[in-house]
Amino acid sequence: MSLDKTVENQMNKNRSLVERIGLYIPIYRGYKEKNLRRDEDRAVRTEVARVLERAKLDLVTIQRAVVNDLDLMRDTERIRSKADRYYIDVKKAVNGYSSFHTAIKILESELDALIEWDAKLIDDAVALKTETEELVKRIDAGETKIKAPLRELEITIDKLIEDYNGRETVMRGFKEE
Repeated sequence: MSLDKTVENQMNKNRSLVERIGLYIPIYRGYKEKNLRRDEDRAVRTEVARVLERAKLDLVTIQRAVVNDLDLMRDTERIRSKADRYYIDVKKAVNGYSSFHTAIKILESELDALIEWDAKLIDDAVALKTETEELVKRIDAGETKIKAPLRELEITIDKLIEDYNGRETVMRGFKEE
């Protein structure tokens, strides 16, 4: 079962009796379902941020290990900066809410697409965390040639940022081509 379906199933289980009954009232149902999708979107992004926090801690460990190599320190700092910016972007992302005066309204189908994007973001964040853990293990084992693994980390973070920018494009009402 995909992550977005797992999150949706959990959200369905957590509905109160009043919410479940309200889903049968047409006007209320559309309103409530949209809010539940927004909550799912927020929950998934919270998980992405949690995984990123752990990866960022590994990056601090990596940076401490390369303190005697100026080039590796610069590389690690650049990667940490990208990870920090990405983390902040994920934390401050719009929850799919569209105010009364906003020109772009978030439709239910777009919210479903956002949940799929966010599930992909979790997978990518977990991949980043796995890469940082592996690099920390290699450093702990005494390996000193870590330029190539650092480059792989940077490629992963660049891909995360690119995917996230695609999500933001959808959020602003533009379709991904």
